[in-house]
Amino acid sequence: MSQFRIKCPSCGEVQDIPANGPCRKCSNALVLPEDGVIQIYRMGSPLGVAVGMSIYLNEVPLGHLANAEQIRIPVTYGHYKLHMTHGMNRKCKDAEFDITPENRFGFFKAHLKMGLITNTVVIEPSTADQMPQG
Repeated sequence: MSQFRIKCPSCGEVQDIPANGPCRKCSNALVLPEDGVIQIYRMGSPLGVAVGMSIYLNEVPLGHLANAEQIRIPVTYGHYKLHMTHGMNRKCKDAEFDITPENRFGFFKAHLKMGLITNTVVIEPSTADQMPQG
């Protein structure tokens, strides 16, 4: 996995890119923040519920994450709230955390917890060695 997800500050296009370069939509320069990285893994569903999950970081939409897919989001130092939705379901156990010089990486696994009436997206903190390789 060598792609980073970034939102273009000029046109707002969310895209996966391998490194610094031009935006595919507006051609303005995209510069990846170098302070820290948030890595999210959307765990595969044993029930075959393969609908993607939408990612919101501090309420900013950052696209979708397919079943059993992972993405890295470069970020600056600061406080973050990670929220994910599944289809029309907005119920989520959010993750709040800080990216600092001492804690530059955030690793998270997301999965769907099936309920009687509604389902909930659960985001769990993880470690680098618990994330899938590749």
